[in-house]
Amino acid sequence: MAAHLNIVVVEDNDDLREAIVEVLAALGHRVLGLSCAEELGDEGAQAMIDLLVVDLNLPGEDGVSLSRRLRSTQPGLCILMMTARDTVRDKIAGYEAGADIYLTKPVSIEELSAAVQSLGRRLRPDRIQPDSPATLSLQVAELRAQGPGGPADLSAVEVALLTALARAPGQRLAYWQLLEIMTPGDEGASLPNLAVRMTRLRKKLCDVGFNGQALQVIRHEGYQLCLPVQLL
Repeated sequence: MAAHLNIVVVEDNDDLREAIVEVLAALGHRVLGLSCAEELGDEGAQAMIDLLVVDLNLPGEDGVSLSRRLRSTQPGLCILMMTARDTVRDKIAGYEAGADIYLTKPVSIEELSAAVQSLGRRLRPDRIQPDSPATLSLQVAELRAQGPGGPADLSAVEVALLTALARAPGQRLAYWQLLEIMTPGDEGASLPNLAVRMTRLRKKLCDVGFNGQALQVIRHEGYQLCLPVQLL
């Protein structure tokens, strides 16, 4: 069975958006429906998304731009594009912008559900047990981490940073990616502020039972998370 996901649906057709949200919620996923890219809040909320279901023809920022922007800061995010654009050139542009699956409208509910479930199996394979002593269980909605040493409360930004690192290839992100997650759109973000955040996060990982090597600095590059994580 595929895992339950945190899904954001960005679709400006109200009836279609409501139908998609209803179907995916019935499958057990946590689903948020938005009518445009601008409704996607910042404050680190993007980093808590497992899957973005997005229409390309949106008012304001279009789906390609939104996908490319989110993919740049969240390499592990899955993106499912739905659009009436059906030329080969359109599909190539969609995949280049970060699409994992590109569906041409009209899309049947059955096909959409199957695509989402397939991505869910890839995102959260049932290989890591939450109670494993070597695993960090990250309860995203509750802003809490659980390890062999017990639980710890986290801030929304700390959850966002951990989630992004857990999903990134090699669990590694560059400084600029982490700064964008920490303070989206804030040009005043700085490496010293990021270092303070990471020091506090490293201490909390120690509090829940992991040593100081669980979160490492990659000199001149960024940070790497060095432990398995179960996102709940």
